[in-house]
Amino acid sequence: MRYIVLLLVLLIGAGFVFINWPAVNAPVEVNLLITTAKAPITLMLLFWFSLLFVIVIYILFVQQTGSFATMRRLTKELQEQRKLATDQEASRLTDVKADFEKKWQIWMEEQKQILSQTEQRLSDRQNKILEAFKGTEDQIAAANKELNASITGTLDTMDDKITKILIANKNPDQQQ
Repeated sequence: MRYIVLLLVLLIGAGFVFINWPAVNAPVEVNLLITTAKAPITLMLLFWFSLLFVIVIYILFVQQTGSFATMRRLTKELQEQRKLATDQEASRLTDVKADFEKKWQIWMEEQKQILSQTEQRLSDRQNKILEAFKGTEDQIAAANKELNASITGTLDTMDDKITKILIANKNPDQQQ
């Protein structure tokens, strides 16, 4: 936009000079501080303004070139910062993943220990129950033996008594 405005001003100025060319070329006495000379003053002014215009254009060109260089440098720095941020994010994610896996392994080991302890307690309780069952089974067997012996003894005694009663009833005459 800036260049378009400058080009328009230059074209308007060139058109004005072209239209008034005879007046521009008219010689006039010019004081040069040391001497005086006859020269077309408008051509001298045109020369100085043209020189000033070229200087301004050069300064704008240098400024624009500097801006482009700065923009390229900043773009490069931005890309480096983005790459650094991306690398740091990837590193952070790797660290988070490693930390998660470490904690997962620790948790899994804890769960295995808990499972092992639970299995051990269950096995101990089963063994205690089996021992208690065997003890009870032995007690029942001993009680059965005692009961058998008692029943057998009682039956033998009853058998003897019944036999005596039967014998006594068979021979009632003999007793009298």
